[in-house]
Amino acid sequence: MVSLDQLKREFEYKFDLFCSKGDLNQLTDKLNVLEAKKACINGTLKLQSATQIFLKGIVTAKLIQPCSLTLEPIITNISKKVLRTFTVKSKKNIPIKKSTFELTGKSFDNDLIVDEINLGEVLMETISLETPDYPKKAGASLRLTPLSSSPANNPFSILGKLKK
Repeated sequence: MVSLDQLKREFEYKFDLFCSKGDLNQLTDKLNVLEAKKACINGTLKLQSATQIFLKGIVTAKLIQPCSLTLEPIITNISKKVLRTFTVKSKKNIPIKKSTFELTGKSFDNDLIVDEINLGEVLMETISLETPDYPKKAGASLRLTPLSSSPANNPFSILGKLKK
């Protein structure tokens, strides 16, 4: 967690966040992978204005997943650049309940924060979006073999008998 009180406008702050063994175990459970070997985010935070903070960083992770075809364990390496803009809102200005809202392209560019930035959430979100749903081992293929050597019954074969 990075408290907003620590950020000053003139400076760019570097950060490095590495997951501990316990965090990697939680990541393994949440992502439903065989094992999370490594996960980290590093980069910079800069206060651009009184209400905007820019995050520029790189997320790296090493996961072990089962191949979707052979179920053999394979290693998935993730390296993703992250650019985020956080808009600081006061607790008074956040609406409690909205019945309707509109999603536009700009809706996904800004994250609203109140007191602090959770770098762990940024890390987890990026890794979960970049993890392949169906990883495939290089060279793996699906081989289909027929159950019997007889030709498959064609549903139109009955019509052929009517012609004769």
